[in-house]
Amino acid sequence: MLMSKIPVKKIADGMVRGFTLIELLVVIAIIGVLAGLLLPAFSRAQARARNIACLSQLRQLGVGTRMYTDENNNRLPSAEILPSMPIDPAARLPRICDVLGPFVGRANPSTNSSAPVFKCPADNLKRYETEGSSYEWNAQLNGHRIDETRSTENRFVVVMISDQGTVQTNGTVQLRFEPVTTPLFVDYDPFHVRSPRPGQNVVYMDNHVAAMEPPPLP
Repeated sequence: MLMSKIPVKKIADGMVRGFTLIELLVVIAIIGVLAGLLLPAFSRAQARARNIACLSQLRQLGVGTRMYTDENNNRLPSAEILPSMPIDPAARLPRICDVLGPFVGRANPSTNSSAPVFKCPADNLKRYETEGSSYEWNAQLNGHRIDETRSTENRFVVVMISDQGTVQTNGTVQLRFEPVTTPLFVDYDPFHVRSPRPGQNVVYMDNHVAAMEPPPLP
């Protein structure tokens, strides 16, 4: 039987030998470089995930609005634009999250909290906490029939009182919107990271959701 000629002490020394300080510093530097390269990609992935979640929630709110009208003679909800600053403090309208709460998953209507679907995951201004929703309700639609879109011109008509309108009918101004361009809800603020500047998401009356396009510059 052949015996190994490697001294036992050398084997033991090789087994317990650790990294030197220089080797540790090199490893730490490599990890730092990799983290620096991966962090922007990770941030972009997080932003995309928040945006996808926001679009999904807006679509649910569009469905909830349709369910509400089905049970209310085809009438759209009436709610404040900004509950913390009501249009008429003497005649406050409800929060949209309270009106639609039973249709989008709020189990206990007696509480002041709103359903999680009203909270945009990118809402860093805490609109959800202060207004009950990260999404602004289009108060121009308050109380109108959702089937008013089925006119001969296939447009939705909103009637507004105005003292300075140029196109008036019996003291009112009529603004016409195609259903596919009539928003129900939109992000209160430009929460979402986009190029060249942050943007908002919107759900339209026909229940398609999209990023809101900024108006063209004059």
